[in-house]
Order: sequence, then structure tokens, then C-alpha cells
Amino acid sequence: MGAVTACAGFPGSNANGIGSTARQVPVEIDGVPAGLEARAKTVLETDHAAPRSVLEARNRASMSADTLEEFLASEGYLAADVSPELVERVEKKPRLDVSAGDLFRIASVSVTLATPVSDTLQARLDAEKQKLSPGAPARTSDIEDLDRRLVRTLRDRGHAFAESDGIDVLASRKDKTVELTYALRPGPFVRLGDMVMTETGGTDADAIRVFRTWTPGDPYSAEKIDQLRLRLRSSGLFDGIGVEVSETPDDNGLYPVNLTLSEAKRRSIGAGVTASTTDGVGADAFWERRNITGAGDTLRVQAEVATLARELATTYTRPNIGRYGRTLTAEAGVRGEETDAYDLQGIKFGAALSQPFNKNFTLSAGASLDATRTKELRLRALLEPRELYTLSFPLAATYSTVKKPLDPQEGVRAFLGVEPGLSLGDATAGYTRMLLSGSTYRKIADGPFVAALRGELGAFLGSDSVPLDRLFFAGGGGSVRGFEYQSLSPRDSTGALIGGRSLFDMSAELRWRRSDRLGYVLFVDSGAAAGSVEDVFGDLRTAVGVGVRYYPGFGPIRVDIATPLDRRDGEDPVQFYVSIGQSF
Repeated sequence: MGAVTACAGFPGSNANGIGSTARQVPVEIDGVPAGLEARAKTVLETDHAAPRSVLEARNRASMSADTLEEFLASEGYLAADVSPELVERVEKKPRLDVSAGDLFRIASVSVTLATPVSDTLQARLDAEKQKLSPGAPARTSDIEDLDRRLVRTLRDRGHAFAESDGIDVLASRKDKTVELTYALRPGPFVRLGDMVMTETGGTDADAIRVFRTWTPGDPYSAEKIDQLRLRLRSSGLFDGIGVEVSETPDDNGLYPVNLTLSEAKRRSIGAGVTASTTDGVGADAFWERRNITGAGDTLRVQAEVATLARELATTYTRPNIGRYGRTLTAEAGVRGEETDAYDLQGIKFGAALSQPFNKNFTLSAGASLDATRTKELRLRALLEPRELYTLSFPLAATYSTVKKPLDPQEGVRAFLGVEPGLSLGDATAGYTRMLLSGSTYRKIADGPFVAALRGELGAFLGSDSVPLDRLFFAGGGGSVRGFEYQSLSPRDSTGALIGGRSLFDMSAELRWRRSDRLGYVLFVDSGAAAGSVEDVFGDLRTAVGVGVRYYPGFGPIRVDIATPLDRRDGEDPVQFYVSIGQSF
């Protein structure tokens, strides 16, 4: 047995009593079983003002005694008695004397069903029942949790309308035990029918049926209904979603699923900014129109203007072609880049079809035509522009278990891209470009720290006569922070950047979320581009840095500063980066 003091806070006080101006009246408790003192204090804490009379103080002490008795009973001390000491004056601390008695334990657990269920389901119920074994403490939370699990077991295996008629608890003061009887009503075994939509707004009914997560005739499960809700919500088409299984079967004995949907706004706009000492200053904006034809399709126009590059692109996305998740993306755009390696202007047309095979893994295949006019800086002089038409067929596989793309905290991401292509025009050149990248994120000890690791490996096969942006460059905010944009790349005899056939870079970060709004980062970046796989690891450069993260609610705004570990002549000592979202 132990003693504990619970303080009743008054207006103006905080949890720690720091800066408090109001009086505090502690409640003294004596006789609480060991291990329950802290929780007993918690259930008795209050923000009520100080009692204004002896009668009010006595009433509060009596109510506190009742609350403490209920708490002890919920922990298995069913015979506990809590007596408040008589309060003679307002200033006296209310004292509760506790006689907890013996801990009651489970004697037996039985389950009664209003209607029989299948032998397989009965075995499942028996297995759940065994998790509350005889001899266990008779805690209310454990007893009620079993009731919820039994109902969920019925619902997850076809009995959509299963309910509990309550728990019969028979306690023996003599034996200090309780006998539990769970009364369940399984209801009918439900096989799901089609979806019935009372109102779809501007969305075609067939486009909504694609979201269905079952084949008519499948047994009901809560997971299938929850997955339907998730698909409807993630589509972005609806801001109000109601899903309900009909209690009456149709003529085929199937139970329809009724949908009530409220259409979301169809238009949205957005903007963002970036800045760094290496990549320059940039801004981007987009306009988006959703559900153009009623099939959930989207038209998006996005513009980016930065020191080194400009782009205007229009993208059309048509989801769920023939089956859920199969998505067609078509794009047309113009772009321009002026870097230390080349000046490029281009027009691009492309389309890709992607198909998820589960919630984590997706494959995509596409084709694109890119018309470019490129001036390459070689031998410290801009060469005559080359006009090329590049036809490519990008293939990609992605795997992700990350739930927060802008601020990942757990999970992994992986990407494998293979791009075979052919350039025609001022040169004829075939090539294959391959890129493998991955990142992993893990919370440390379930605390405010996240360890993040990223790696990227690229290889180029074929002729160098393709547009120079098809080769690899390293350095800058999206690669190795601390070095100028593209600076960690192969050079010719005069020092002009010429691009590499191999790439490797990696980053490691330790992220500390100090508060809801503020966080800090320590990071190490290393990488290079080179003429061959063997050379790239011999040319690696490394930088270290720190960052600040501000969380306005939609994702972190990041500010990073990095410095090279082995700075060479002509390299700046530090580089700054400002952007939205984590660096990877």
C-alpha cells in the first residue's frame, strides 16, 4: 500500500504549477494498491476552483471517494471501500482512506449465441475467448475489450449486423472471483451485392463502381467496406462519404451497399517557392480542374520559373481505366535550362500507363517524344546548337510504404527506372538510361527522432551524342548539398562540365521534431557523377550540414546549410537551401 497526493488545479494554474496564481487544494489518498498511485491521482485531478464552504468541500470529498471506488473496481478491486475524512474547515486537505481488499480474478468465461454460426467461425470465437483466461485480474478494460473483439470477429467474417446483448458478471465475494457470460446476436450471414448510389453529383456511376472492393456474392467484411471508404476518400472527388450496408437483401439474397456522396470542389490552385545559393531562386504555380468528363479525370497546368530553368506543362490524368488504379497520364510542355554545362530549349509530348498490383507496388510504361535545341559548353565555349528528336520508352517500378510523402517518418521507398531511347536529327544515337533509388525512414525509440537514409545509383549505356541532359550530373540541392549545381560531374580538359555515364549519391539525416511547429536536422551527403562505375566511387565528395524545419500544417518548410568536408580552391565554404517538404 502507498500514499499519494493529487492536486486539484484552479483556473490560472498549469500542469506543473509553474506561474500559478490561484490556490491549489491537494487531495490526500492513503491505502491505494502499489502500482496504481499515479493513475489514481490522474482520475481525481480537477480544474475546479477552491471550495467556498465546508459543505462544498465535504461534497467534493464524497464525490472523489465515489470516483476512486469506481476506478479501483475497474482494476479488479470489486470490494474496495473509500471513506472520506470529515472536513471541518475549507483550508484542510480532503483525505480519502482506502481499503482496497483483495483483487478479484476471472473464474470462467462463456459465450452464448442467439443463432448458431459456422464451425470455423465458432472456432475463431473460442480462440478469442481464450485470450481472457481464468485467473486473470478482473479488469473492466480487459472484460469490455473481449466483448468488442468477439463482435468484431463476427463482423469480419460475414455477420455485418452482429451485436452484443451485454456481459453478465457474477461475482463471488467469498471466492474473490467473477464468472463472465457474453451474450451475442450474430444476425444473418451477409453476402454483399452491388453498390446503390442515391446521388453521384457530376461523377458517372460506372466510374464510382470501379472503386468497389468486392465481387457481388462475396461475404461481408469490415475491411472491404473500410477499403472502399479509403478509395473514395483518396480519389479527391468527394468531401462527404457515406457507406451503409442495407439491412434487407435483394431478390438474389445479396445485401446492397448504399452510398451517399457529396461532390468536392472541382478546381484548385497552388504555388510554392524555392531558393538556394547553388540552384538559384524559383517559383511554381498550378491550376487544376478535376472530374472534367465525370470519370474522375484531371487537367493540370503547371508553370515553374527559376534562375536555371523554366517550364510550362499541361498534364491530363485519367484514373481507373477498366479496373481500379490503372491510370493514363498524358503530358505536353515546353522547357528551357541554362546551366554551366549546356543551354537547352525543348518541347515534349508523352504518355504513360501505370498499374498498381497492391497498395505498395506499381508498374508503369510509357512513350515520349522530346524535341530539343542544345548548346553545349565544351572547351570553355558554347558549341553550335544541336537539334535532336528523342523518342524514348520509359519503364518504371515503384514501391512505397511511406504514408506522409512531404514528411516521411516510417517506411521505405524504392524506384527502378529503365529508359531506352533513340535520338535523330543532327546525330543518330541510341541509348539506355537506368536509375535505381531508395530511401528508408525509422523512428528512434518511438520518440521525436527520425533516422532517414537515401541512395541513388545510375548507369548510361550507348552513344554520348544524345541530348546532354540525358547524362548524369551531381551536386546541388536535389543531389549533394554543399556543392554547386552539377559541379560534381566529369569535365573536359578545360574544366567544362560534360556529364557522366554513371552516378552515385547518398544522404543520411537525423531529424528531431522538437515541437509541433519546429524541428532540426543533421545531415551528411556524398556523391559524384563519373565516366564509369569504377570511377564514380573514386570521385565521391562529401558535405555535412544542419537544417531547420518549420511545420505550418501542410508539410515542413525546410532551410538547410551545408559545407564541403574537403573544400577545394574555388568552392564556396557554405551553401543555403530553402524549399517545401523534407529533402527526401
